[in-house]
Amino acid sequence: MAVKHIDIKGYCDMLYKELSDIKSRLNGLVNEIEYMEGKDKKVLGSHMRHLNELIESVEWKMEIFSKSCPIDWSKFGVESETTSSVPLTDSDVPGGYAGG
Repeated sequence: MAVKHIDIKGYCDMLYKELSDIKSRLNGLVNEIEYMEGKDKKVLGSHMRHLNELIESVEWKMEIFSKSCPIDWSKFGVESETTSSVPLTDSDVPGGYAGG
């Protein structure tokens, strides 16, 4: 779903929380695989490197956002744009959100 109206004051907090939730879920998958035994662990264990790379990538993004998002938005003025200048619909992005 494309976001058309964003509360600019809560954007960074929302983004950081979403990334933190993703990291938590990935860590949960890693822990589940670590405690598995036998054939299942062998099959899923091959994914551990990729899961750990994803966790590192999310941590890196969290660090970037924690340093780049301003804490005090007031210096950017009351008239800050809070909507997308390009109208989006769910059909504009195949499969929903396609961010990078």
